[in-house]
Amino acid sequence: MTIRPPAWRVVLLGLAIMPVIGLIMAISSHLGWWPGQLAQHWAGHLTVLSLPFWAWQGRRPAIGLSMAALAAVALWPAWSAAWAPRAEAPTSASVRVMSANLYYVVPHTDSLPVIDGDLVALIETSPEDRERLRDDPRWPYQRWIIPTGFGGTALLSRYPMKAKELDLLEAPGVDAQVEMPWGRLRVIAVHTWSPSNPNSTGRNLRQLKELAGIAETEPGPLLILGDLNATPGHAGIAGLRAAGMLPPHGGEPATWPSWLGPCGITIDHAMVRGLRMGDVSPVDLAGSDHHGIRLRLSP
Repeated sequence: MTIRPPAWRVVLLGLAIMPVIGLIMAISSHLGWWPGQLAQHWAGHLTVLSLPFWAWQGRRPAIGLSMAALAAVALWPAWSAAWAPRAEAPTSASVRVMSANLYYVVPHTDSLPVIDGDLVALIETSPEDRERLRDDPRWPYQRWIIPTGFGGTALLSRYPMKAKELDLLEAPGVDAQVEMPWGRLRVIAVHTWSPSNPNSTGRNLRQLKELAGIAETEPGPLLILGDLNATPGHAGIAGLRAAGMLPPHGGEPATWPSWLGPCGITIDHAMVRGLRMGDVSPVDLAGSDHHGIRLRLSP
């Protein structure tokens, strides 16, 4: 007579093993398999969720050591990003910069009052946003990209700028030359594709490689900001760092999903070369599934 375990034990076993499977998927991200790349963004969360399995089976040396090695390999990209070189802290003569994904799916007029800064990148904009902000005296220089299926992109500037639409493999973006108080600065505000299926995952990585190529050929100061749909440990962000782009002086806050607060993941970024950049602080955006980011720049 075969004795079967109770159904609740089977369910608990399945729930305990699922994060472990996720970690295995995360370490396979370099193979180009899109679920592995998606899992890699959540490697830290998967490690925490696998602790019940570790506590249950980790006393067995083979399983415990295997779990430790699995978590270490999965977390290595994030650890490497955390210890990577960063921009120096800004001087007192700094300018305010903000990036905000307004979330085109729902009306977000309540988010607009918190939009502020000398230089502002807006992601997932709607025609209504342009109507409300195009005559705002804070930003006499503006460039708006017509909304696509997932909203438009805009760059608002207090300082004179010449801007054009960025041709980045269908990622909506703005490419601008801004006359900052200390000289000319190239600013790229962009929204790469969300890695939610095989096609968009591959396109996201190619878009980030294109950005890295721009960084490699840009001779002057450069600021890249927006929703890059990639965490700091992702290969695309690592490519930007290899091209000379530096993350903020301090830590980078979690920006998505906003309802997870500090337990979310960082996919909204600001990276610089030839500039100083201070710590990034999160900004609550009413109705958006993202937190905005606010920071200061100086030469």
